[in-house]
Amino acid sequence: MHKPFHLARFSVAAATAMTALLLAGCHSGSSSKSAPAAGDASAAAVGSAAAAAGAAASDAGGAGQSDAAASGKPAVTCDQLTFAQVQPFIGDKVTKDDVTVLNVEGLSGETCDFSNGTGDGNTVSVEVLKGSGTAGAYDSDVKNDTDGVVTVPGVGDKASREKGGGSLSALKGDVYCATGVDEEMTDIGTLESAANGTTHIAENLYQDAAIAVGTLCNRIFGSGNTTPDLSALDAAAAAASASASASAGAASAAESAAAAPPSAAASS
Repeated sequence: MHKPFHLARFSVAAATAMTALLLAGCHSGSSSKSAPAAGDASAAAVGSAAAAAGAAASDAGGAGQSDAAASGKPAVTCDQLTFAQVQPFIGDKVTKDDVTVLNVEGLSGETCDFSNGTGDGNTVSVEVLKGSGTAGAYDSDVKNDTDGVVTVPGVGDKASREKGGGSLSALKGDVYCATGVDEEMTDIGTLESAANGTTHIAENLYQDAAIAVGTLCNRIFGSGNTTPDLSALDAAAAAASASASASAGAASAAESAAAAPPSAAASS
């Protein structure tokens, strides 16, 4: 299944830099935004993190940094995304965004994890990066999609997903955007559950999911379609759920019949 978080796929030096980044981020490079008072959550803009660990990443990995990274300000953020815009992709009510600033290998940006804030619900992740190395980041993702690469139309200059998954990586100019959804997406979770907990569902449904969630990346890019169409996924999930319920009912009835004592007529 497609894993968009590419930074761990770079060189050993980059991995060391990321470790230093995350350690520093625990103190000054991460933040979270919770929903405001009731009624305002759907319009609340996601806030960016206040500080980055660019110096730690550079010292550990020896990688060059952009001016934005050196200043501690991300070159690109998830600020364009509101809770209401992320809500269609997750079953739980979105009330929180955990933001982690990323500055490594000359790339600067954020990872934003949208959730219900309880720690036990689904999470939709969006990673954004800007810099001269974003094309390499995208290519790295594609190379690691070992189950097969599927082009996703209508997102950035180019976008792709791994076969058997709805998450995607996209590139527009020097801005990279990746999403982490798949089973976190309500309809996909329902379809995979109906398929006995596997990813053996129709590829066109994963494609619909990727195109839909790609609208979040288009918001980051500032161009392209930003209105997700989940109608086909909703219909497929509803049908799969109804079929699973009918099968469960039939199985239950058969078990009850098998367990029932023989009738008087049958015993005579």
